[in-house]
Amino acid sequence: GRFKEKVDKLQEFCTALSNFDASLKSIDSWKDDATAELNDIKAASDKMVPEDRVARTMDLQEDIAAKMAILVENAATEKDLLPQGEKVPQDAQDFKDELNRITKYVTELQEKTKSECSKYSEDVKFWAEYRTGIKEFTPWLVESEGSCTEGLAKPTNLDDVKALNEKVGSFAKSCENYLKVLLSADGAAKKMTTHAEADNEVAALKGRFDK
Repeated sequence: GRFKEKVDKLQEFCTALSNFDASLKSIDSWKDDATAELNDIKAASDKMVPEDRVARTMDLQEDIAAKMAILVENAATEKDLLPQGEKVPQDAQDFKDELNRITKYVTELQEKTKSECSKYSEDVKFWAEYRTGIKEFTPWLVESEGSCTEGLAKPTNLDDVKALNEKVGSFAKSCENYLKVLLSADGAAKKMTTHAEADNEVAALKGRFDK
């Protein structure tokens, strides 16, 4: 009876240690994929609207939080299974070192992802400001380009000259105001983490405006 009890205990220990080891290996492999996902979000961020960047970093944060919960369980398992204190056998110490290494890495990854998500959340606000400005500026520009193509009627009397003068003056004022709208939209975009797409759009609109 006592011998069987000892064998059962040993088997129990071996199974628990094997599960512990498998769990660490699984998270170790996962962390490389998670890091690649974060890098991919950063690299492709100028091809994604800020809302998509926020969604992807939030998904990744959820995934990391689930793995952190497993690491907390692993830490409790390690205390139950492995010897504690100063002079620990090397094979037990290797498990402890591995747990610490992976936990440190995943904790840092969690912080980095949180920081990216927070930046992208700010970007959502700046992107909305930018789009509002562009939506206001573009129709005005199209209309102005049409007016410029039509040209100005030649004045035949003093009233015509006055009317023409007012028209030119009001158009100049309108140009000034709408340029402010474009520059303000550009300013909002420049506060974003990545703004290559906005820079190109503003440059194209500014080019048309300068004509």
